[in-house]
This record gives sequence, C-alpha cells and structure tokens, in this order.
Amino acid sequence: MKVDYENIRDMVASRARASGDGCYVWFEGRDVSFREFDELTDRFAAGLDRIGVKKGDIVYVYSHNCPEFLVAAVGANKIGAVAGPINTWLKADEIGFQLGDSKGKAIAVHKSLLSTLQEIREDAPSLEHVIVIGDDEPPEGCMSYTELLGKPGDRPPEVEIERDDLAYIFYTAGTTGRPKGALLSHWNVVFELAGLREALELPDDNIEEAVALIFLPLFHVNAMMSMLAGIYRGIKTAMLEKFSVRKFGPAVEEHRCSFFSAVPKVYKILLQAEETVKQHDLSSLKYGVCGAAPMPVETIKQFEECFGVEILEGYGLTEGTVASTLHRRGQPTKIGSIGPALPGQEVRIVDEQGKQLPFGEVGEIVARGDNIMKGYLNREEETKKTLRDGWLHTGDRGYVDEDGYFYIVDRETDMIIKGGENIYPKEIEDVISTVEGVHDVAVIGVPDEMAGEAVKAFIVPRLGLTMTEDEVLAVCREKLADFKVPDQVEFVVGLPASAVGKVLKRKLRAGEGFFRISEVQGPEGATFDPIFQMMPMRFNAEKAGDWKAVIQYQIFGNGAGIWHLVIADGKMESHSGPAEKPTCIVRTYAGVFMKIVTREMDGMSAIISGLMQLEGNESDMAMLAEVMGS
Repeated sequence: MKVDYENIRDMVASRARASGDGCYVWFEGRDVSFREFDELTDRFAAGLDRIGVKKGDIVYVYSHNCPEFLVAAVGANKIGAVAGPINTWLKADEIGFQLGDSKGKAIAVHKSLLSTLQEIREDAPSLEHVIVIGDDEPPEGCMSYTELLGKPGDRPPEVEIERDDLAYIFYTAGTTGRPKGALLSHWNVVFELAGLREALELPDDNIEEAVALIFLPLFHVNAMMSMLAGIYRGIKTAMLEKFSVRKFGPAVEEHRCSFFSAVPKVYKILLQAEETVKQHDLSSLKYGVCGAAPMPVETIKQFEECFGVEILEGYGLTEGTVASTLHRRGQPTKIGSIGPALPGQEVRIVDEQGKQLPFGEVGEIVARGDNIMKGYLNREEETKKTLRDGWLHTGDRGYVDEDGYFYIVDRETDMIIKGGENIYPKEIEDVISTVEGVHDVAVIGVPDEMAGEAVKAFIVPRLGLTMTEDEVLAVCREKLADFKVPDQVEFVVGLPASAVGKVLKRKLRAGEGFFRISEVQGPEGATFDPIFQMMPMRFNAEKAGDWKAVIQYQIFGNGAGIWHLVIADGKMESHSGPAEKPTCIVRTYAGVFMKIVTREMDGMSAIISGLMQLEGNESDMAMLAEVMGS
C-alpha cells in the first residue's frame, strides 16, 4: 500500500500546494481553503513556539466542533507537539485526571467551556497556558486564540519530525478501567489515512466531487481522523458543530455531500425523521460509514431501502488509529459483519496462546499494522498486555468467515467464567431484550464462592409497564442453557454509558453509574406545571420552520403527571394531560427531569443511559433540543 506522506506537517503543506484555494472545510457559512488552513496552522504553531511549547509537549484541545479546533491540533503537530483532544462530555474531575496524568503545557479551550476548566486549573500545575477560543478579551491568566495567532505570515521554526514522533494522545473511554492515554504517531495517522482512502475510493471516482459531512465530535478519534482524511484525499468537508436533524438535509443538499460517518443512534434518528430529512435533495449521498457500536441488521436494511445509501460497517479501536476492518466500496457487503481487514493491516482470530483459529471459531480479535499505537502514556504494564508479539490485542471476541469478513461476538473482558464454562453476556442480553417491558439490559459476572462467577442481569424496565424477575427468568430458561440463566436480576433506572453509547460495565461491577428507583423519585411537593408553562417562551420559531410534532411527557415519582407540547405553524403550545396522538412520548422520573431542567444532567446523556425513555419518533426530541433556547 502506497503512503503519500511521512508526517502530518508534510501532508498539510503538500495539500496546500496541490489544492490551494479549494475548500477544505465549511463551517457555519465560512469556507476555509487548504491554503488558508496551512497558513493558520503555521501561525498557531509559531504562537505556541513563542510561549515556550516545544516538541513532545502536550497541547490539549477542549472545544466543540469548529475550524479553530482543527487549527489548534494540527498547529501543535507542526512543531512536533502532541495534540490532546478532550471529551466535552466529561466533568471537571474527569478532565483533571487527564491533565494530571499527561501533564500538558497548554490548552486551547472554547469560551463556553472555560468555567469547567477553571474549576480544576489549580490541580494541574504543569498547565502553563490557557488559550481561549471565541473570546478576544479572556479572563486574567488566559490569552485569546486571536492573540496567539499573531500576524499573517508568521511561520514556526523548522523542527525535525520523524515518522515515529508522537502526534496525538486520545484518552480511551474507560470501558474496562480508568481512561488510558493512547499515543499515536505521525506515521500511525498517515498510514491509517492511506488505508481508508484505498477502501473508500473507486477507480472512476471524481475526487473533486467527493464531499464529506462530519458531525461527530472532534474529540473522538473517528471524527478527527475523518477531518485529516479530507486533507490526505484533497476533498471538501462540511462540518457541523454537532449532529442535527434540522441541519442534516440542508447540508447534504447545499454541499452535495457524498458520504458521512455516524454511530447507530444517528442512523435510527434519521430513519424516524425521514419526512423531515427527505424534504431536501439527498441524491448526492452514496454511502455512510458506521462504527463505535453494532448496528441492528434491521436498521441497516431499512436505512438502505429508505435513502438508497449503502452503509459500510467497520470496526476499530483508538489504539489502532480508528479502524482495522471496514467494508469496501464496490465489493460485497455482509450485513452484520464488520467487514474485512483494512488495506495494510492484518487481522486474525486467536486463542489464549495466540494461535490463529480456523474459520468460524470464536477467539480474540487481534490486529497488526503500522497504524497500531506506540503505547499507553505512563502505563508500561498495560501497554505490554495490549501489545504482544507485534499484535494489538483488542479484548474483543469474534470470528472470521471463509471470505475474510469478521464478526464481533462480545468483549473478552466481559466474558463470564462460571464453573469452568465460558459465557458471553451479549447472548444473554439479546434474549432478555426480547422480554416485553425491557428497555435496556446489561449482564456481568459477579463473584461466587462455589462457581467462581455468577451471572447478574441489570435491567432497565420500560417506564409505565410492570415486569417481574420470574417473567425474565422464564424466557431465559426457555432459550438458554441452564448455566447461562441469570443467577441474579436487579431492576435499575438507567445504565452507565460512554459518549457513544457503550455500557460501562466496569462501573456496574463497582456498583456505580446507575440509579435505583428510590433515588429518582424527586423532591417532596415537586410541581412541574410552571416548567411546562414556560417552555413556549423559550421556543425559537425560526429554527423550527415548518416542523410539526406532539411531544408527550409522562413523569413518574413525586409530582407525577402527564403534559404535552404541540408544535405547529411556527408555534408551541403547552397543555396538561395526555395528547390524543403524540408523535413522541417521553418517560422519566421526577428526579431525573429536575436534573435536566437545572442542567445538572445533559438530556442526550439521559437518553443514552436510559434514564429518559422515548417512544415514537426520537427525532422529535432531537429537534426539540435544537429549537429551545437562543
């Protein structure tokens, strides 16, 4: 496989010479050309050099999606510094852990997130410089992004950048423990981008007509590599601050987007918002890439049939610079599979001794290639455990068919060993999910004196429906071997989940991250009439356009009741009582609703974790979030 560049700096400079005034990224009405991006990153790099940032120092980027995020990250790369994107969903203490663990020297932070950073700044003594994006008059002790940029024409010093020099540190989601900083080199990145290009480009593609639509957060390796792929391939990217039902169709139509990358939840919302999305010309869309979590087979079929867009499922880890398998354009797809190995990589299924297994046998998925990380920061033992004999051990269980297509079964670390028998939680979760009244479920192993481990199921019931442990166990006994039937069942409100919806089972094992029903009843004497009466005052008619919906809220616990919102003709009306024909029903507990109203909890987080349950058109809730407020 041919790789065109040695490092990210050379890639950006070469693309500026080749594509010049061609648009690299569009964002909220602003075009940034490849040449302008090269110049802006030069100026940012020069600014970092002026304040004392040197090769090998970490420069964090803590911001919503915007061109300045990209300028800061790539500007750091240009002087050999390491860019460290920070998840904007994190709380102050979680950010403090990352700053303390990696001891970066500077951070570029969006003004809207500065207050969170200030909470823990004193706990990060190595952090010498705070660069504020979007505020030319930042607080004392900070400097503005504009000030750091200096003047046009500023260039950084020539720093030798070897292919193995570090470029990024991405902290993993921590599904199996505290987050670890995965270290990616310049060569890891450009090698991965070369493989993605080979998998996604067809010989007769007109690269000048290829346009990407990116709305996943840039703090995630998926979106960051997607944006860098635009430079590698020389294609335009239309970037949104975040996923938006209201903006998806107009963006595709205006920019003639040919592909996008998303997680399964987004595909489901787009399906439910078909009427809204199809008001716009989507004929330019050719394919969508899906990763981060398994996509239900039925959702794939429905989406492809509804929109005429091919979905290419893939698989990868942050430790592998985003992707190790991916369905190819122009080649057969197998729904339910994560595709074959990416060009330039080897992927195998191995047993506990590292021996390759035959087709169809379940074992650990391992990968090898120049995209594999250098290691974890300050985690020598965990690095040795993950990188063994030249292979990245993913901790995921799967198998491969005779055509070289891979399939995921479960995470190895989630496997339960009960009385010497291996049990895969996903199999049990799939069965329990069929029980009427189950909203979500997670199965883990818990210590047991006799069997070593016992099977425990955490079940989030659908609000408004009653169910019993006996009902669940009856279905399990019918469909599972006796040793797989849960020994314990606990009904909870919501499950701990990452930003992309992965259940954090380590928190369940520690007894953290979930609520019991008694904990979410809300305050005594709670009343919600005033809250619903005020909602129409915050309604933004311009953003709503011709959107129509009837959204019903059913709140359980103290102050329980039903209210509904009617949105039509650019207006919102609030009513108490049930709606005759709601398009979306929202169910939650009083305690959860109060946390969302007071902004102690993010609404999307509540939905992902199951603390807020939706029935009907989920896209209506996505739209509601967009049209409330400013």
